[in-house]
Amino acid sequence: MSGRIIPVIIIISTFCVQVSSGINYIIFPLTMQAQNYTTTWIGIVMSFEILATILLFKHVSLAVRKLGITQTIVGASMIRMFCIYFLGMNESFIGWLLGVFMYGLTTSMLLVVIQTWLNLMAKGKLKGLFLGLYSASLSLGIASGPVVLQFIDDMNVRFLLNSMLPVIPIFLLIGIRQKPSIHTDTTIRLGFIFKYAKIVMLSALLGGVCFFGLPSFLTIYGVANGLSYSESSLLVTMFMIGSVSIGTLVSSLSVFIDRIRIIYACVFISVICAVFLALAVYASLGVALIMLIIWGGCMGGIYATGLGYIGKVFRKEDQISANASFVFMDALGGFLGVCIIGSSMDLIGKEGLTYTIVIAATLYLIFITKRSISNL
Repeated sequence: MSGRIIPVIIIISTFCVQVSSGINYIIFPLTMQAQNYTTTWIGIVMSFEILATILLFKHVSLAVRKLGITQTIVGASMIRMFCIYFLGMNESFIGWLLGVFMYGLTTSMLLVVIQTWLNLMAKGKLKGLFLGLYSASLSLGIASGPVVLQFIDDMNVRFLLNSMLPVIPIFLLIGIRQKPSIHTDTTIRLGFIFKYAKIVMLSALLGGVCFFGLPSFLTIYGVANGLSYSESSLLVTMFMIGSVSIGTLVSSLSVFIDRIRIIYACVFISVICAVFLALAVYASLGVALIMLIIWGGCMGGIYATGLGYIGKVFRKEDQISANASFVFMDALGGFLGVCIIGSSMDLIGKEGLTYTIVIAATLYLIFITKRSISNL
């Protein structure tokens, strides 16, 4: 099979996984809210998706070594399907915690394996484009989730359909015979990766705050600002569409421009968007949507640019460690972001969402600026 076709199939598979995630970002919080859970409890439950990645990420390498790429994808997809179906019938808090934990574990395993596979298969000048499209598929899939929900009113049908979506990547990916041989350590060397890619790893941490925190609470944030459920879910869609369109462009440019400078610029623009989002929502929904498109583009650009950086800097033997560490930092940021955003929205109101992200991004800008000055 052509070396250019395989990355396309991998990207399509990623899209299918993320459509399911996009639906879950809407139906999980809204279902819990209908069961009279507060945003703090919703934040704790949603954080368990990320907690699974944080606690078990070091064992991803061992699973790939023992099971292989195909078996890992099949097993993770089937368990993920069962978890979503179970949560559609669940009302207990413990059930939510366990179901979302297993859902998060299998989702992260799928993405680490797919992401590493793509980083090894995509080569040459097209690598930046393929990584940009991969990052775009992550966002476009999530953005498509709320759109799919517009055509389905019954919540039981939503859960049933969503539980079937993760099966699609199985048939797409297991049909590829040309799979890279991944030689890796039995554990993930986070400290080693962090030492040589500190700025990029911290950018993944910040990206996790946005990519997990915003989809989890933007719908609730929009409703609190007087928008309808349809308009509020559109906020999530526009953020992800921005990641698809602008994020892909940024990733393509990263082949020709210093990646660290691109990350700095994207974070700076994101702070501006976060600061003015509250005013934009009050003034005009259209303006708020445009700002979210730009914001999403910056976050998508950061993710894809970071992937390109670790794919270039680390050896083939270190790619599982590098990609798993990148996903871990993204997940850690998401875990912290979801917990803090949920609690801050309960304590100080809906603007706890934007305050949390502005503070996180500002701290990152201070760090990267001090590091740049010290290297002069």
